[in-house]
Amino acid sequence: MPLPKPIKQATAQWTLKFSGASRTNVPFALYNQHKKAHLYYKKRPIGVDLRWSKSVKTEWKFVKCDSPKTSSPIRYDQVLALYNTSHKHYLVHQKRGLGHGINLGWSKKLHTKTCQWAVHGDKAGKPLGPSPVKNVMLFNTVERDYLVNKWRPAGVDLRWYRYGVSDQIWDLVKKGACAAAVVSDKAKGACATLKALEEFQKAMGYSHTVPKPPSTPKPTSTPKPTSTTRSPSKA
Repeated sequence: MPLPKPIKQATAQWTLKFSGASRTNVPFALYNQHKKAHLYYKKRPIGVDLRWSKSVKTEWKFVKCDSPKTSSPIRYDQVLALYNTSHKHYLVHQKRGLGHGINLGWSKKLHTKTCQWAVHGDKAGKPLGPSPVKNVMLFNTVERDYLVNKWRPAGVDLRWYRYGVSDQIWDLVKKGACAAAVVSDKAKGACATLKALEEFQKAMGYSHTVPKPPSTPKPTSTPKPTSTTRSPSKA
């Protein structure tokens, strides 16, 4: 099943340029086709320490959590850790406050929670094939979304693909009601796009792709009135 062109342009932005075969523990450069630049480690004042470079930066590796020192062909939808050889840390999902960039950070240790990245773009289980591997969708299993290049006012220009989608549209996708008459044309379009992406993910056999439920504010509990008791008066 082909990925609809608008979704492909928005999500399949990455090219993996391996120094050898497309295998775990083999260094590669992470090139963004939209930005026309390579993502690499460098300190910055706000957000995760990542920047863009026109020069090739071969400083990333995919690593298996269960056997980190072994090298084997990388397969689509295989969940792996993403290691940066310059920083000697793993890139992971990390919550950040408003105005502090995308929810990404670093982990020094390798464990099961560090393995949170998968390559999408073809059938699950199929080897990536020879380098360079183009039109890659870089999926994070914690955020359950794709990492894409998009401008932001603070931090490196990275966002999650579904960023900004309203709870109303998520509800429409879940109910299969994208064409409802009461829905605006803009919401119908966004709903149909996300539905098409879900159908593509199912057809490819991808796991971990069920979107995170919309964030709902926790109900505020009303404090119980406190009863005041008078102390008995002295005679």
